[in-house]
Amino acid sequence: MTGRARRLRPAVWIGLAAVLAPARQASAEFGDPIRGQSLFVEKTCVQCHAVRGTGGRIGPDLGRTAVKGSFFELASGMWNHSPVMTRKMGEVQIARPSFEKGELADLIAFLYFLNYFDEPGDPNIGKVLFAQKHCIQCHRLGREGGTAGPRLDRLPRGTPPLSIARALWNHGPVMVPAIRRVGLDVPKFEGSEIVDLFAYLRGQGERRAAREFRSSGDPERGRVLYATKGCARCHALFGRGRSFGPDLGRSELRGSVTQLAGRMWNHWPAMSEAMESVGMSPPSFQGEEMADLFAYLFLSRYDGGPGDLARGKAIYLQRGCAACHGQNGEGNIGPALRTVTTGEAKERIAERMWNHAAKMSDKMSTYSVPWPHLESGEMADLFTFLAEGWKR
Repeated sequence: MTGRARRLRPAVWIGLAAVLAPARQASAEFGDPIRGQSLFVEKTCVQCHAVRGTGGRIGPDLGRTAVKGSFFELASGMWNHSPVMTRKMGEVQIARPSFEKGELADLIAFLYFLNYFDEPGDPNIGKVLFAQKHCIQCHRLGREGGTAGPRLDRLPRGTPPLSIARALWNHGPVMVPAIRRVGLDVPKFEGSEIVDLFAYLRGQGERRAAREFRSSGDPERGRVLYATKGCARCHALFGRGRSFGPDLGRSELRGSVTQLAGRMWNHWPAMSEAMESVGMSPPSFQGEEMADLFAYLFLSRYDGGPGDLARGKAIYLQRGCAACHGQNGEGNIGPALRTVTTGEAKERIAERMWNHAAKMSDKMSTYSVPWPHLESGEMADLFTFLAEGWKR
């Protein structure tokens, strides 16, 4: 980024390029977050919105407060915010941006992947958590701590967070029973607690470089691991697959990769008992397998759950779309839709809607029609109808 916003670290985007290479082969409409970063500046988003403290202060910081879900959650957030944003941009004399040739998909991909990588974490909070979570009772740091578990001050300071998470997970079969034997609760992590804890541990490690480079994960290898590690036997993704355990699309896949590791750890005691009941053992991870698995899970959330055509048609009628665009998309006060949305990808439909939003808002104000607020699931249903409903 330039001006009031600087570019993210090059190493971050190098790692991200490795994550996205297989994804682009699988989905031609998946945006380019690296180009989206440039658009964030070129389209003046940065004048109102910061990204983790860098940028404008008029709107929310999109690196900290933006919706951290699927494409449809990000797109619906932009859509619902459109009238207020247009008014605010007029007050500060900033031109409302328009998008073409997949630019909105690139911008949304940038916003989506902001959440893939961790913020630095607060080691001071991590130090408090090290005591609160009872880590100090079993693990030694310097002259403090117990000796039941391995020392934690021998990690290289450059150890990646997921390497620590992998060690924590693999240590679960020994650690969880040991914690319970001494009458303590198995620690759980909320929000960014695990990021802060790992920041503290990494700061206390030995002053030497980590021996191995760790990638940002390969989603294609992660897809294979999702099956071979037994995840697919218990967990569905947006209703696709078994649902013995929580649906990982609907309830679990929020936060950075390290936060995902924290949520996975929270699930360890219940999961190990459930797996034992069906004759399975909790999976262990080697090398970069955990990074690969999380890359797959993170990308899997992007498309969100499948939309429903019948619900989408109902939304089209109930929210007043038909009054302006025609019962069958033939056009009326507003332009015809059936000729331009049939067969279109969700990213392209969102781009058309965004570009049309300012004119649409003016027209709706003239007729005293309220702005159609759309939740993410409603937008998925509506887009399904717009793309597939006319030809039926």
